Amino acid sequence: MEQIGVLYRLVATITCFVCLGFNVAMCSESRSLIKTYVSSSLPSNDDLVHPAKLKVIEISESEWDSRVVQSELPVMVLFTADWCGPCRIMSPILDKLDSDYTDRFTFYTLDIDKNTAIAERYSIRAMPTTIVFKGGDEVARVTGAIPSKLYELVEQYV
Repeated sequence: MEQIGVLYRLVATITCFVCLGFNVAMCSESRSLIKTYVSSSLPSNDDLVHPAKLKVIEISESEWDSRVVQSELPVMVLFTADWCGPCRIMSPILDKLDSDYTDRFTFYTLDIDKNTAIAERYSIRAMPTTIVFKGGDEVARVTGAIPSKLYELVEQYV
C-alpha cells in the first residue's frame, strides 16, 4: 500500500531558461523533501549551471578609484546585475581566472543597479559587459557572455 501512495505524490520541476535555476515543489500531502537531479544527453553540463554568488570581490563607486584607477596590476571588471542570467554564467569564469592569475591580474564585479554613476561613466548598455583597465585606462571591452574572449584578454594584458 505504501508503494501505491508514493506513486500519487506530485513532483513539479520548473526550469528558468534565463538563469538555469531550478525550483522543486511537492503537493501538500507530502512530508519529505525530494531532490531532483537534472541529467542531460550532453557529454557534460558542468559549465551550464553555477551558483549565482561570485567569489570575486564586488566593488562599489566609493572603492572605484583606489581599486581600479590606481591599481598597479591590470584589472578586469565584470559589470553585472542581480537580474542578469548570462552574468551568472560568467561568475565561475572570473573565479577561475582570479585563482589562475593571482598577483598578476585583479578581478572585480560591479553591480550596475547599485553603482549607476560608474555604469554611466563607462556607457554600460548591455549585460554582461567586461572591461579591462591598465594604468587606470580602459584598454579592452567585451559585451556578452564570451568566456574565451576573457581568457584572451587576460593573456594579452598580463
